[in-house]
Amino acid sequence: MKSAPLNSNLEDTHEIPRILIYSGKGGTGKTTVSSSTAVSLARQGKRVLIMSSDPAHSLSDVFGTSLSRTEPVKIEENLYGLEVDTIYELKKNMSGFQKFVADSYKNQGVDSGMASELTTQPGLDEIFALNRLLDEAYSGNWDALVLDTSPTGNTLRLLAYPEIIIGGNMGKQFFKLYKNMSAIAKPFNSNSIPDQEFFNEINMLLKQMEDINKFILRPEVSFRLVLNPEKLSILETKRAFTFIHLYGLNIDSIVINKILPTSNTVGDYFEFWSDLHRKYLMEIDNSFYPTPIFRCELQRTEPIGPEELFNISKIIFKEDSPDKLFFTGKNFWIESQKDEDKQNKEETLCINVPFLKDAENVKVVRLGTDIVVTIDRIQRIITLPRALYNLEMKKFHCDNDTLKVIFTESSVETGSLELKVDKGILNKLRESRKLKA
Repeated sequence: MKSAPLNSNLEDTHEIPRILIYSGKGGTGKTTVSSSTAVSLARQGKRVLIMSSDPAHSLSDVFGTSLSRTEPVKIEENLYGLEVDTIYELKKNMSGFQKFVADSYKNQGVDSGMASELTTQPGLDEIFALNRLLDEAYSGNWDALVLDTSPTGNTLRLLAYPEIIIGGNMGKQFFKLYKNMSAIAKPFNSNSIPDQEFFNEINMLLKQMEDINKFILRPEVSFRLVLNPEKLSILETKRAFTFIHLYGLNIDSIVINKILPTSNTVGDYFEFWSDLHRKYLMEIDNSFYPTPIFRCELQRTEPIGPEELFNISKIIFKEDSPDKLFFTGKNFWIESQKDEDKQNKEETLCINVPFLKDAENVKVVRLGTDIVVTIDRIQRIITLPRALYNLEMKKFHCDNDTLKVIFTESSVETGSLELKVDKGILNKLRESRKLKA
């Protein structure tokens, strides 16, 4: 049996700097950890930009200086900061989209002020923040970029958002059909049908999301999860760990922050919590192995300002450079079966899904050139590599933390492949777009 890489056609030949994206539950200290990383790299002589995509920006607070929301501002030698203004980015890129959505609400009797607020669609803030990250990465101005994201839920929504509104390859086909139908119907009902500017901006948005999805799969890009040794933080981090792996992204390390000291200096009141932290630290080590795990104890004072942040980076990474690629692992691969007894060629799409063995519900459905993978409350549409386009999905099974989807040669003509999909899902997709099955 041999393995083949998946989606190798996504590789980009352009050089980009090291990209570090920090995510985690709210209140775990993502901003402190990401800022300390940026300061350490800048003091190595590298030109570094730290960005925040959290609408409740706190980079200015942690550095003790005012940062711009449109252009990078110098914090100290080699270090620049930017708090992305997603409302500004939205207006700059999607004014036609905003106008159509606002007019649609106003036509339904919604107050104009409320209609304007409703034009900010969930997930678009993260999309534009990532798009700004991509622009800065290709600018040639930086040796490293560090992104401090909003809490985990928003970051995961960023990954799922393109598939929610696009719906995979079939969704793109429906969008093209709707665009053509609207062009014909526009002269007859100009109030409720979007104009060409709307479609141009949506096409631009789809292209941006496609570029972002390819960009964050590059080997220079690493996700890092920050958590505290607490039950709820661990549970959310496990969900994020599964979700991010399911999307094929690399998590090269995990940072445990705000650990209570294990010595008797904490006093009787905190002794219980210190013991509980030791228990949770063992659980974290066992749950996320072999991903490297870094630790930082709760400090006596708040780490505000570059000097304090630099000290935090030395506590976390010690002698290692924070931009080191600490871990890599395959999330997707194809295994080819060379069993001569089998008449049909067999290919197995393998998907690494951490904590899969703990899942209660696993389902895989073929949808044209995509498969829809459902694992408990997580669902993702995965576009198949071209090597599997003309094969028929036979079955799937779970092998520890690996989901294996088996494909075999089919007698179905290539031209009719697009029609061989799950009818229930296809009908729901059509109904959602008000098309007759």
